[in-house]
Amino acid sequence: MSLQSQNYQAIFERSPDGILLVDAEGVIREANSMAQQLFGYQRDELEGMSVDRLVPPHVRPDHGSHRDRYSRAAAVRPMGIGMELRAVRNGGIEFPVEISLAPIDGPDGNTWTVATVRDVSLQKRLRDFGAGALRASEEERARIARDLHDDTAQRLATVLVRLRLLENEIEADEAMARIDEIRTALQDTVEGIRRIARGLRPPELEDAGLESALRSHTRMLREGRGVDVLLDVHAVDEYLTQDGRLILYRIVQEALNNVVRHAGVPQARVTIRHEDGRITGIVEDQGTGFFPQHLALEGRGLGLLGMQERAVMLGGSVAVESLPGQGTRVRLDIPVEIEREVGSV
Repeated sequence: MSLQSQNYQAIFERSPDGILLVDAEGVIREANSMAQQLFGYQRDELEGMSVDRLVPPHVRPDHGSHRDRYSRAAAVRPMGIGMELRAVRNGGIEFPVEISLAPIDGPDGNTWTVATVRDVSLQKRLRDFGAGALRASEEERARIARDLHDDTAQRLATVLVRLRLLENEIEADEAMARIDEIRTALQDTVEGIRRIARGLRPPELEDAGLESALRSHTRMLREGRGVDVLLDVHAVDEYLTQDGRLILYRIVQEALNNVVRHAGVPQARVTIRHEDGRITGIVEDQGTGFFPQHLALEGRGLGLLGMQERAVMLGGSVAVESLPGQGTRVRLDIPVEIEREVGSV
């Protein structure tokens, strides 16, 4: 065996992911050590086995047609974009996986497939935990927002009414001036509470959709913080669940809050598009900028980490481009179209 062949064999065996080499008929021809561990079979059991045995029983009848379709348009790509794929261990136990496919010329002249399989059970548990934490956080936000709006703001409004009644009974100029001061302070407090309540749980998001909620938020930034936000938002609500819309809103909200706190400029731009099965969101400014890679080293960047964690819940990602003096660009990328493919190996 040549040195190059030995190197390839070493990489194949030591890969942290399971690797299966599958022929055009769906028969496993080679399997590495990690594949044995993942699926609970010995190598001689895997090699010669139909790959269909490694997928959940309910998808096996259609799996062959999916393999044929892939063979006709073979290319390197992840499998089942936007889907939760599952495989089956020896004994019938299902587990979540990520799978990448790559075509290779087989010794029989046909196209074979290299399937790289990764067990994502831990990542799924962490993601589910994070999603649960996010839902709990949002539910608490909603409760506080309701309390502020329905209780605190209403109590203050009642005090304003009583002040107006008292105003009719008192004629002394000094007393009237004091009442005017109290009324103005209370009115400002009521408006402040309403702004806080809208920020905690924007009612427009559920009532009128993402664009309306963002316009309401940017209006508050303009009126309260003097930052004008240019919005260019396509209608994307139909591609997202209610949780998805809330997550996208929170990511944009956090990015805009960073503009207000750090950019030092009175203007920003938000662009949201749906193209080619993906939603992209961009928040950019021409402010002071920074070195993104320095944030983690300096123990900062928790807001960015929160944005990234939220994006991961939707199967997406957040990237930040910035340099000192050259502004900042935050890009969100979320896959939203599900392939017409059964979730299996």
